[in-house]
Amino acid sequence: MLKVFGFVRRHKRLSHDEYRAAHVGYHNSFGRRLNNIRGYVLNVRANRSVEESLGSLAERLTQGEPVEFDTLWDGWGQLMFDTLEDYLAARSPAHDRARPEGLGEDPRVAQVGGDGAHLYTGSPFQFHVLEHVAVPVRRPERKIFKLIQFAKRPESLALEEFRAYWTGRYAAHLARLPGLRGHVINFRTPLDVMTGFFEPESDAFTPEGTAIRETFYAAWDGMAELWFDRPEQFVAGRSDSELGDALDALEKDLFASVFYREVDETIAVLPNRAPAPPFYHR
Repeated sequence: MLKVFGFVRRHKRLSHDEYRAAHVGYHNSFGRRLNNIRGYVLNVRANRSVEESLGSLAERLTQGEPVEFDTLWDGWGQLMFDTLEDYLAARSPAHDRARPEGLGEDPRVAQVGGDGAHLYTGSPFQFHVLEHVAVPVRRPERKIFKLIQFAKRPESLALEEFRAYWTGRYAAHLARLPGLRGHVINFRTPLDVMTGFFEPESDAFTPEGTAIRETFYAAWDGMAELWFDRPEQFVAGRSDSELGDALDALEKDLFASVFYREVDETIAVLPNRAPAPPFYHR
Protein backbone atom coordinates (compact mmCIF):
# COMPACT_ATOMS: atom_id res chain seq x y z
CA MET A 1 0.00 0.00 0.00
CA LEU A 2 1.33 3.45 -0.98
CA LYS A 3 0.31 6.30 1.34
CA VAL A 4 0.95 9.90 0.33
CA PHE A 5 0.37 13.08 2.33
CA GLY A 6 -0.16 16.45 0.68
CA PHE A 7 -0.04 19.46 3.01
CA VAL A 8 -1.48 22.68 1.59
CA ARG A 9 -1.61 26.39 2.36
CA ARG A 10 -4.89 28.11 1.58
CA HIS A 11 -5.01 30.87 -1.00
CA LYS A 12 -4.45 34.30 0.53
CA ARG A 13 -7.82 35.49 -0.77
CA LEU A 14 -9.66 32.81 1.21
CA SER A 15 -10.54 32.75 4.87
CA HIS A 16 -9.85 29.48 6.67
CA ASP A 17 -13.54 28.54 6.53
CA GLU A 18 -13.81 29.45 2.83
CA TYR A 19 -10.81 27.23 2.12
CA ARG A 20 -12.35 24.41 4.16
CA ALA A 21 -15.64 24.57 2.24
CA ALA A 22 -13.91 24.63 -1.15
CA HIS A 23 -11.56 21.75 -0.33
CA VAL A 24 -14.18 19.52 1.29
CA GLY A 25 -16.71 20.28 -1.43
CA TYR A 26 -15.57 21.00 -4.97
CA HIS A 27 -11.99 19.70 -4.75
CA ASN A 28 -12.87 16.48 -2.94
CA SER A 29 -15.58 15.73 -5.49
CA PHE A 30 -12.83 15.26 -8.08
CA GLY A 31 -10.11 13.88 -5.79
CA ARG A 32 -12.28 10.95 -4.75
CA ARG A 33 -12.55 9.95 -8.42
CA LEU A 34 -8.81 9.63 -9.06
CA ASN A 35 -8.19 6.40 -10.91
CA ASN A 36 -7.52 3.36 -8.70
CA ILE A 37 -7.62 5.38 -5.48
CA ARG A 38 -7.87 3.16 -2.37
CA GLY A 39 -8.31 5.83 0.29
CA TYR A 40 -8.75 9.60 0.46
CA VAL A 41 -8.96 11.49 3.74
CA LEU A 42 -8.93 15.27 4.14
CA ASN A 43 -7.76 16.85 7.39
CA VAL A 44 -8.33 20.57 7.96
CA ARG A 45 -6.89 22.38 10.95
CA ALA A 46 -9.69 22.99 13.45
CA ASN A 47 -10.88 26.51 14.19
CA ARG A 48 -10.07 26.09 17.87
CA SER A 49 -6.55 25.79 19.24
CA VAL A 50 -5.30 22.82 21.23
CA GLU A 51 -5.25 25.10 24.26
CA GLU A 52 -9.01 25.42 23.87
CA SER A 53 -9.61 21.71 23.35
CA LEU A 54 -7.06 20.34 25.86
CA GLY A 55 -6.91 23.16 28.40
CA SER A 56 -3.79 23.44 30.57
CA LEU A 57 -2.68 19.94 29.48
CA ALA A 58 -1.65 21.36 26.10
CA GLU A 59 1.05 23.52 27.66
CA ARG A 60 2.34 20.64 29.80
CA LEU A 61 2.67 18.29 26.83
CA THR A 62 4.13 20.78 24.35
CA GLN A 63 7.88 21.22 24.06
CA GLY A 64 9.89 22.93 21.36
CA GLU A 65 6.99 23.92 19.11
CA PRO A 66 8.30 25.70 15.98
CA VAL A 67 7.54 29.40 15.66
CA GLU A 68 4.72 30.23 13.21
CA PHE A 69 4.26 26.58 12.25
CA ASP A 70 0.62 27.18 11.30
CA THR A 71 1.58 29.72 8.62
CA LEU A 72 2.93 26.75 6.63
CA TRP A 73 -0.30 24.72 6.36
CA ASP A 74 -4.08 24.79 6.66
CA GLY A 75 -4.85 21.17 5.90
CA TRP A 76 -3.66 17.99 4.26
CA GLY A 77 -5.02 15.21 2.16
CA GLN A 78 -3.90 11.63 2.48
CA LEU A 79 -4.09 9.46 -0.61
CA MET A 80 -3.74 5.69 -0.73
CA PHE A 81 -2.97 3.55 -3.77
CA ASP A 82 -1.79 -0.02 -4.29
CA THR A 83 1.40 1.00 -6.09
CA LEU A 84 3.49 4.02 -7.05
CA GLU A 85 2.51 3.37 -10.67
CA ASP A 86 -1.19 3.60 -9.79
CA TYR A 87 -0.56 6.86 -7.94
CA LEU A 88 1.36 8.46 -10.83
CA ALA A 89 -1.31 7.36 -13.32
CA ALA A 90 -4.20 8.52 -11.13
CA ARG A 91 -4.35 11.99 -12.66
CA SER A 92 -5.82 10.93 -15.97
CA PRO A 93 -9.38 11.24 -17.30
CA ALA A 94 -11.74 9.03 -15.32
CA HIS A 95 -14.12 6.81 -17.27
CA ASP A 96 -16.98 7.40 -14.85
CA ARG A 97 -18.99 10.36 -16.14
CA ALA A 98 -22.63 9.55 -16.81
CA ARG A 99 -23.74 10.36 -20.36
CA PRO A 100 -26.92 9.47 -22.31
CA GLU A 101 -24.98 6.81 -24.21
CA GLY A 102 -23.37 5.40 -21.03
CA LEU A 103 -20.21 6.12 -19.09
CA GLY A 104 -17.74 8.55 -20.65
CA GLU A 105 -14.45 10.18 -19.75
CA ASP A 106 -14.26 13.25 -17.53
CA PRO A 107 -11.04 15.16 -18.30
CA ARG A 108 -11.43 17.38 -15.24
CA VAL A 109 -10.44 14.48 -12.99
CA ALA A 110 -6.95 14.67 -14.51
CA GLN A 111 -6.66 18.21 -13.13
CA VAL A 112 -8.45 17.27 -9.88
CA GLY A 113 -11.04 19.89 -10.74
CA GLY A 114 -8.48 22.44 -11.90
CA ASP A 115 -9.02 24.65 -8.85
CA GLY A 116 -5.51 24.51 -7.39
CA ALA A 117 -4.61 28.07 -8.37
CA HIS A 118 -7.76 29.35 -6.63
CA LEU A 119 -7.59 27.08 -3.58
CA TYR A 120 -3.89 27.02 -2.62
CA THR A 121 -0.91 29.29 -2.16
CA GLY A 122 1.82 27.37 -3.95
CA SER A 123 1.92 23.64 -4.57
CA PRO A 124 1.10 21.03 -1.94
CA PHE A 125 3.96 19.59 0.08
CA GLN A 126 3.50 16.05 -1.20
CA PHE A 127 5.48 13.17 0.35
CA HIS A 128 5.34 9.43 0.93
CA VAL A 129 4.90 8.03 4.43
CA LEU A 130 5.43 4.69 6.08
CA GLU A 131 2.50 4.04 8.38
CA HIS A 132 2.27 1.96 11.52
CA VAL A 133 -1.29 1.13 12.56
CA ALA A 134 -0.94 0.84 16.32
CA VAL A 135 -4.71 0.80 16.92
CA PRO A 136 -7.02 0.42 13.89
CA VAL A 137 -9.38 3.38 13.78
CA ARG A 138 -13.08 2.77 14.45
CA ARG A 139 -15.09 5.70 13.09
CA PRO A 140 -18.74 6.12 14.04
CA GLU A 141 -21.08 7.95 11.67
CA ARG A 142 -20.66 11.27 13.46
CA LYS A 143 -17.95 13.83 14.11
CA ILE A 144 -15.28 12.72 16.57
CA PHE A 145 -12.17 14.34 18.02
CA LYS A 146 -8.96 13.89 16.01
CA LEU A 147 -5.64 14.97 17.47
CA ILE A 148 -2.35 15.15 15.57
CA GLN A 149 0.97 14.71 17.36
CA PHE A 150 4.04 16.11 15.59
CA ALA A 151 7.41 15.06 17.01
CA LYS A 152 11.11 15.40 16.26
CA ARG A 153 13.78 12.95 17.37
CA PRO A 154 16.83 13.94 19.43
CA GLU A 155 20.12 13.93 17.52
CA SER A 156 21.44 11.25 19.86
CA LEU A 157 18.78 8.78 18.68
CA ALA A 158 19.19 7.04 15.33
CA LEU A 159 16.20 7.26 13.00
CA GLU A 160 15.47 3.52 13.07
CA GLU A 161 15.65 3.45 16.88
CA PHE A 162 13.35 6.46 17.03
CA ARG A 163 10.77 4.72 14.87
CA ALA A 164 11.09 1.44 16.77
CA TYR A 165 10.62 3.06 20.20
CA TRP A 166 7.68 5.19 19.02
CA THR A 167 5.83 2.28 17.40
CA GLY A 168 6.80 -0.12 20.19
CA ARG A 169 6.88 0.77 23.86
CA TYR A 170 5.45 4.27 23.49
CA ALA A 171 2.54 3.16 21.29
CA ALA A 172 1.79 0.33 23.72
CA HIS A 173 1.44 2.82 26.57
CA LEU A 174 -0.74 5.15 24.47
CA ALA A 175 -3.03 2.21 23.69
CA ARG A 176 -4.03 2.26 27.37
CA LEU A 177 -5.68 5.69 27.01
CA PRO A 178 -9.39 5.27 27.76
CA GLY A 179 -11.65 5.93 24.77
CA LEU A 180 -8.89 5.66 22.15
CA ARG A 181 -10.62 4.93 18.82
CA GLY A 182 -7.49 4.76 16.68
CA HIS A 183 -3.76 5.42 16.61
CA VAL A 184 -1.74 5.60 13.38
CA ILE A 185 1.90 6.73 13.24
CA ASN A 186 3.39 8.11 10.00
CA PHE A 187 7.04 8.60 9.07
CA ARG A 188 8.09 10.64 6.05
CA THR A 189 10.37 8.86 3.54
CA PRO A 190 12.67 10.26 0.80
CA LEU A 191 10.65 8.59 -1.99
CA ASP A 192 9.92 11.20 -4.66
CA VAL A 193 6.15 11.37 -5.21
CA MET A 194 6.09 14.88 -6.71
CA THR A 195 7.97 14.34 -9.97
CA GLY A 196 5.51 12.92 -12.46
CA PHE A 197 2.49 13.96 -10.39
CA PHE A 198 2.90 17.74 -10.67
CA GLU A 199 3.73 19.61 -13.85
CA PRO A 200 7.48 20.31 -14.35
CA GLU A 201 6.82 24.08 -14.32
CA SER A 202 5.06 23.86 -10.95
CA ASP A 203 6.42 26.12 -8.23
CA ALA A 204 6.97 22.94 -6.20
CA PHE A 205 10.24 22.56 -8.10
CA THR A 206 11.47 26.15 -7.79
CA PRO A 207 14.13 27.11 -5.21
CA GLU A 208 11.54 29.18 -3.34
CA GLY A 209 8.97 26.37 -3.25
CA THR A 210 11.59 23.85 -2.19
CA ALA A 211 12.82 26.11 0.62
CA ILE A 212 9.31 26.54 2.08
CA ARG A 213 8.68 22.80 1.90
CA GLU A 214 11.98 21.96 3.58
CA THR A 215 11.22 24.44 6.39
CA PHE A 216 8.01 22.53 7.03
CA TYR A 217 9.76 19.15 6.94
CA ALA A 218 12.48 20.32 9.34
CA ALA A 219 9.87 20.88 12.07
CA TRP A 220 9.12 17.18 12.66
CA ASP A 221 10.27 13.61 11.92
CA GLY A 222 7.01 11.77 12.52
CA MET A 223 3.34 12.47 13.09
CA ALA A 224 0.68 10.41 14.80
CA GLU A 225 -3.09 10.50 14.31
CA LEU A 226 -5.21 9.90 17.42
CA TRP A 227 -9.00 9.54 17.48
CA PHE A 228 -11.36 9.91 20.47
CA ASP A 229 -15.04 10.64 20.93
CA ARG A 230 -14.23 13.75 22.96
CA PRO A 231 -11.08 15.68 23.93
CA GLU A 232 -11.91 15.10 27.61
CA GLN A 233 -10.98 11.43 27.18
CA PHE A 234 -7.44 12.29 26.09
CA VAL A 235 -7.14 14.85 28.89
CA ALA A 236 -8.32 12.35 31.50
CA GLY A 237 -5.95 9.65 30.28
CA ARG A 238 -2.90 11.93 30.24
CA SER A 239 -3.87 13.31 33.64
CA ASP A 240 -3.92 9.85 35.22
CA SER A 241 -0.93 9.79 37.55
CA GLU A 242 0.39 6.32 36.65
CA LEU A 243 -0.16 6.40 32.88
CA GLY A 244 0.63 10.10 32.57
CA ASP A 245 3.93 9.76 34.43
CA ALA A 246 4.94 6.76 32.30
CA LEU A 247 4.22 8.63 29.07
CA ASP A 248 5.97 11.77 30.31
CA ALA A 249 9.10 9.74 31.06
CA LEU A 250 9.06 8.07 27.64
CA GLU A 251 8.54 11.38 25.84
CA LYS A 252 11.45 12.96 27.67
CA ASP A 253 13.84 10.44 26.08
CA LEU A 254 12.04 9.88 22.78
CA PHE A 255 11.23 13.41 21.58
CA ALA A 256 13.43 16.46 21.13
CA SER A 257 10.22 18.38 20.47
CA VAL A 258 6.56 17.46 20.42
CA PHE A 259 3.41 19.48 19.80
CA TYR A 260 -0.25 18.88 18.93
CA ARG A 261 -3.01 20.12 16.63
CA GLU A 262 -6.70 19.33 16.38
CA VAL A 263 -8.05 18.66 12.89
CA ASP A 264 -11.46 18.08 11.35
CA GLU A 265 -11.48 14.90 9.29
CA THR A 266 -13.51 14.27 6.13
CA ILE A 267 -13.57 10.78 4.59
CA ALA A 268 -13.87 11.04 0.81
CA VAL A 269 -12.87 7.40 0.15
CA LEU A 270 -12.75 5.08 3.16
CA PRO A 271 -9.19 3.67 3.35
CA ASN A 272 -9.04 0.06 2.21
CA ARG A 273 -5.74 -1.69 2.92
CA ALA A 274 -6.95 -5.11 1.76
CA PRO A 275 -5.60 -6.57 -1.49
CA ALA A 276 -7.36 -5.12 -4.52
CA PRO A 277 -9.98 -7.45 -6.05
CA PRO A 278 -9.68 -8.37 -9.77
CA PHE A 279 -12.61 -6.15 -10.73
CA TYR A 280 -13.68 -2.52 -10.48
CA HIS A 281 -13.25 -1.22 -6.95
CA ARG A 282 -13.36 2.05 -5.08
